[in-house]
Amino acid sequence: MKYALNTLLLFLILISCKNQSELNTEIAQMEETELVKITQTDSISELWNVLVFEKGGCLGGEQYVSETEFKREEKALVFSEKYWKEFSDNDKEKLTEFLITKLSDTTKTKVHTCPFFGATNGEMAVYSLQHIHKKNWFDFSDFKEYQEKEYGNATDQPQMWLQNILKNEKERKKLAELYRKELTE
Repeated sequence: MKYALNTLLLFLILISCKNQSELNTEIAQMEETELVKITQTDSISELWNVLVFEKGGCLGGEQYVSETEFKREEKALVFSEKYWKEFSDNDKEKLTEFLITKLSDTTKTKVHTCPFFGATNGEMAVYSLQHIHKKNWFDFSDFKEYQEKEYGNATDQPQMWLQNILKNEKERKKLAELYRKELTE
């Protein structure tokens, strides 16, 4: 029995120590396959669905824009990935109007906000608008009260504040109009 376990252990070690260049090649091929799938989408809507419902990922605090944000290139975080750059390279007005249509959508995406919860489709639309317009939702004068607000607990923090704003039709429409107005400035 001991001999069989040692043999199995040796076999597992050999498999896990696969040639690093082979592993890098396999990873590159997987990334290329994924890129082909994503770039072959025909519309903003299709690309959006791939990014938030299929690909997903971690926001890791990148949902908010700051002066240092554009200098970071951490590949593992959602907005640092080249696919999001391709999405953002679409016409700004078309993107804004498309994303505004998503604000009321409470469907959970495969994107999560560390250390809290999975983002809704509406939240992801706001986070995307923030990056496209380089302006956070709480930077608008109508929502300044949230800018310096203290976190209470896991349900009293910016993600939940934003979800509550998006659930409120009047507040949601106000946010949509503020981002539309950004197009003219």
